Amino acid sequence: MVIILIATGIAVPLFRGTFKSAQMQDAVRSTVRMARYARSLSILKQNDCTLQFKDSQLLLSCGETNRSDTLSRRISDGIKMSYFENRAHPQRSPEEDRMVRFYSNGMNEGFELVLSDDDERRVTIDCDPITGKTTVTEDDR
Repeated sequence: MVIILIATGIAVPLFRGTFKSAQMQDAVRSTVRMARYARSLSILKQNDCTLQFKDSQLLLSCGETNRSDTLSRRISDGIKMSYFENRAHPQRSPEEDRMVRFYSNGMNEGFELVLSDDDERRVTIDCDPITGKTTVTEDDR
């Protein structure tokens, strides 16, 4: 019985850390996929698309803002958007207007987004305005 309790005491914190890492990876993947999808959709529809970063979700809309055309993706509760910058409009207040426009020619306004969790793990997602390529950098603190 003592051996089982010791093994459980060691394993539970390890699994908890793994779960939080999986939440962060899911949030990063979702963000990168939505940015790629926004670029593809704007090219295919030949219409501007807007990707909006809310506190706990990503909203994608194309053309006229009609509720049926809006796609949303939730981000895990343990993950927060700690920094956002629109490259085309760095003077905008990040808290009030976290959105990026994707154009029909494949370009976008570009953005930098930092996701963080309760354990102070940080991941930076950077989207190039010309190519639409997203790069992900983990902050090792």
